[in-house]
Amino acid sequence: MSFIERLKNMFIAPNGIDKRSYWVHTRCKRCGEVVSGRVDMLNDLSKDFETGQYTVHKVLVGDGRNRCFQRIEVTLYFDKNKKLIERSITGGEFLEPDEVAEARAAYEQAMAEAKARAEAERKAREAALHSQQTETTDPSSNS
Repeated sequence: MSFIERLKNMFIAPNGIDKRSYWVHTRCKRCGEVVSGRVDMLNDLSKDFETGQYTVHKVLVGDGRNRCFQRIEVTLYFDKNKKLIERSITGGEFLEPDEVAEARAAYEQAMAEAKARAEAERKAREAALHSQQTETTDPSSNS
């Protein structure tokens, strides 16, 4: 086994899962955007020395493409073996890993439809404005 492979195996579990990361997937309550965040299990956790449990608080914000900057606040509680025992969220809802791809596709489709509707409305307004301007400037209409 090469040095690189041994180094890689220090951070990757035998089943291919990253031992250092815990991924949390959420959907914004305001706009429906899917927002994911990574918890570094070695650096992000705070230990409660009385109970031996760990806590992490993350604030997630989407990319803002639809002008929604809703804060999604996530708090995760882990036992002394760093296994998730409880979680809470405000400003969104949790998604399971198998729901993420479908939720992202639905969000992207909804955004594309909204963009198409807005473009159609803009063109309709421009056409109406153009027809009003031609009526007021057309000398043959002033009889």
